[in-house]
This record gives sequence, C-alpha cells and structure tokens, in this order.
Amino acid sequence: PALAAVFALPKNKVRVVQADTGGGFGGKEDYPTIIAAHACLLAMKAGKPVKLVYDREEDMAATTKRHPSRTKIRTGHRKDGTFVFIDIDFALDGGAYMTLSPVVLSRGSIHAAGPYTCDHTRILGRAVATNYPPHGAYRGFGNPQSFFAIERHMEKVAKAVGLSSEEVRRRNFFHEGDLTATQQVVTDRVDMRDLMDQALEAADYHAKMERFAKENEGNPVKRGMGIAAFFHGSGFTGGGEKKMASIAGVEGTAEGKVRVLAASTEIGQGAKTIFSQIVADALSLPYDMVEVARPDTDDVPNSGPTVASRTCMVVGKLVQTASHALRATLEVECGLDRLNYTPEEFSQAIKDFVAKNGKLRRYAEYEQPANIEWSDETYVGDAYGAYGWAIYVADVSLDTRTYEARCHDFVALQEVGKVLHPIMAEGQVQGGVAQGIGYALYEAVVYNKGRMINNQMTNYIMPTAADLPVIRVLFAEQPYAAGPQGAKGVGELPIDGPAPAIINAIENATGVEVNQIPATPEILMKELEAAGVC
Repeated sequence: PALAAVFALPKNKVRVVQADTGGGFGGKEDYPTIIAAHACLLAMKAGKPVKLVYDREEDMAATTKRHPSRTKIRTGHRKDGTFVFIDIDFALDGGAYMTLSPVVLSRGSIHAAGPYTCDHTRILGRAVATNYPPHGAYRGFGNPQSFFAIERHMEKVAKAVGLSSEEVRRRNFFHEGDLTATQQVVTDRVDMRDLMDQALEAADYHAKMERFAKENEGNPVKRGMGIAAFFHGSGFTGGGEKKMASIAGVEGTAEGKVRVLAASTEIGQGAKTIFSQIVADALSLPYDMVEVARPDTDDVPNSGPTVASRTCMVVGKLVQTASHALRATLEVECGLDRLNYTPEEFSQAIKDFVAKNGKLRRYAEYEQPANIEWSDETYVGDAYGAYGWAIYVADVSLDTRTYEARCHDFVALQEVGKVLHPIMAEGQVQGGVAQGIGYALYEAVVYNKGRMINNQMTNYIMPTAADLPVIRVLFAEQPYAAGPQGAKGVGELPIDGPAPAIINAIENATGVEVNQIPATPEILMKELEAAGVC
C-alpha cells in the first residue's frame, strides 16, 4: 500500500517480494517503506535494479529509536498496602514527526498500571513533539517504559507501608475476575502469586537477600536482588486484529507436499519453523513434507505485519485452521480416512486432487473471538485477547568505586500459553533479557541539537556476551483456547521486565533510588554521591 500511494499506482501494479531478513525488533516496521520508496524511485528513473543500503552510522542516525519517556505516578493505599487509587501521567517523546507514536502510546498506557488491581485508576497518555528525529517501534512497544515506572513505584509503596518488595506485589496482583485499567475482565487462569513463588525459589531469593545484607557491610561492592512483575498483551490492541482481517493459507503441491501461504516475514524469530511445526502437527505429517512460501504479494495473502507478538498466536492459528480445511477437502474429494492415514497416503491424495483440479489451496481469515469487545472511542473493553505474564528476578552488584553495575544471575519466569518450540522460545526470552539489560545499564542515545552524536559502535555501548549473566528461562504453561495448540505471543514480553528488576536490585544493594535509565556509571555516580553513599 505504501509504494502504491507514493507512486499513485493501483495495488495490483506493485509487487513486493520479501527475502529472509535480519533481526527487526520494531525498527523494520517503521522505515522500510521509506527506503523501499527511495530504491523504487531510483530504479524507475535508472531503468535498472537498485539496491539501497544504509551503513551503520546512517542507520543509527536516521532510523527510529525507542520513545524516551517520563512518567509520574501517584497512588493512594491502605495500611495493608493495597491500592485505593492509581493516577499515572505517561508521556512519550514522539520526535519531530509522527510515525507510530499513537499506537506505542496506546499499548504503553493500557499496561501502565501493571498487573495490579485497583478500582480507581486514571492514566493520562501523551505523545509530545520535539526537535529530535521521530521515535517509533521497538520491541515492547511502549511497555518497557511504562513497566519501568510502575515497578519502580512499587518499591516506593513497599517502603511507605513497611512491606517487602514481594509482599506489596502479592497483595495487589490481579485475581481471575478482576478488572484491568480498561475494564477488561481478567480471564487468564494465571496465579501471579504462584509465579512469584516459583521465580523466587529458582533465584534462591531469600537466602541471597540474607547473605548479601551481611556481605555488603563495609564492602565497596554492594550486591542486591530485584523483582519485576509484568504482563504483555499479544496481538494488535483492541479491534486491530479484526480491522486487519488477516488471511493465511496452505497449498497442496503437485509433489504431494503442503506449502504454507503467509505474509509473515522471517526475521530470525523462527516463523518458518513454527509454521512448519503447526502444519505438521495439525496434519500428522513429518516436517519434511511442509514447505513455507516466501512472502510475495503475488503469491501469498495478506496475513498482516510481523509485529505485536502475533505471528505464532494469530497467523499460526490461521495456518492451523487452513490445514484442517485442506484435510477436510481431501477427505471429501479423495476419500482420505481422517482417523487413519499415513503420510504417504496423504501425499498421494494431494497429488490426485491437484492432477484432477489443477490447484489445492485453502485459506482461513481471522475471526475475532466472540468474547472480545472494545471501544476505540472510550478505551473501554478487552484490550487484548490474551496476555503473557511474568516474574523476573535479577541478582546485581554495584562497585561503589567505579560505579559499574553488573548482573550476575537472572531468572525469567513467564506464562505464554503452550510453548510449541521450547528451544526457540527460550532463545526469544534470552535475547529479550539481553536487550533489556542493555536498556537498563548501557545503551544511551545521546543527542546534540537534535542529532544523535554517538552513532558509532565505538561510543554506542551495548552489552556483549562477557557482560551478560546466565539467563535462566522458565515457563509456566496455561494453554490459550484461541491460539494454535494453546500458544500465546512470546516475542516482546521478555524485554519489559529486565530494566526494573535490575534497578530495583541496585536500590536493594545501596538503598539509593535510581529512576533514570540507562543507569550508566555516570548516572549512578551522580545518584550515589547525591545520596551520600560514596
């Protein structure tokens, strides 16, 4: 649609073929249409193929980054620590021009009160224009900013009422049947208290807290533990999936194989693998009988963008449904025995059908579950069909001589429905935690007069393998009825929790509040010296 609009062409005159692409993490949602338009314009003028590649400095200077944010939270609570009201002012720096700021603001605002129940909640979300380059999509899509704020605030509440970090959260967690900030009824059968128990046990939390309190006395290297509790909606917000009306399909080929037809891009998250697994499981076939078509607008239907933790849960479900429809066709047209067939018999049935009819394709279109109701005008209703839930625990040290913080151990426990591919899911979580550690401690974007001035690998500091802890990934499974085999989204959830868990651990180690990230040594020196710790 973007290229058709730029060149005033009908959509059937534009063809896009998407190759396998490197990691996106949101960046390739915002600006690919701009680069593609430039390349297309040059190709049209030159009459030759054109390849346009930003070098690293250009990419870092010109493309969108995560929205900087500033959040103010006021809460009222009873003596037992439970909330009476939550009042949040959540502001994002949108930059000079609007890209995806409205939808990033939407998701971040909806989640801003955290996984906590409160009858009186007000959230003011604002995106403001500044003289910086536009900010846009990045993994988490507003949630890392809002969860950092609410989870830091929970530490303040704990101090105010004399409760531990874990206990103040336990007393305020959602129960099944509670209402979220958008008045959505919590229907997920997930007990956050149980997740907390599991995560703290895996992290050896209480023993470490006791040990670190003793070891920190007189020691310039302080050690602490931090907790973050959070959740993340899978798929587009509100009625977004219904408006998108995504379609995916499968095809029986002349060779007797099944070919997946979906527009989802392989950007390293394992879309090809998971689609193949879903089809193979749905049809009781070996993986080598399943192929995945390259996203090509002349060949595959529009199954929507590869964003919002939706590829497996939404598109995968459509692929599963289309697979069942293909099998039903073979049962009727070719006499396939649904309850008793071999892969060879299934393959032969496909060949017979294609030989007789020329083509065998079956599609499924997204249908919004009947229980989802949402109003874009009032922001009341079911913001997401499903949520992932998580408790993360960080073990962090801070050297008060060098002001360097280091994460030594990290436990990431999440409930993301049925885990279809444990190895890939674990990789998603480990990668998200690694990015979250960078967000918490290292990756500062420095501007001068609206321009990024640290856009080289020598001065944009990212964590390497040497800077990362052992990341221990745990799953608690609660299948989601509308997901393929019960799966929910897992891609973005893991980046929401590391920053607050790490900064909470720094406060636990030093007693000093740090409410700005990334908590670089310069920031930590300023905060600790102001508090008189060093």
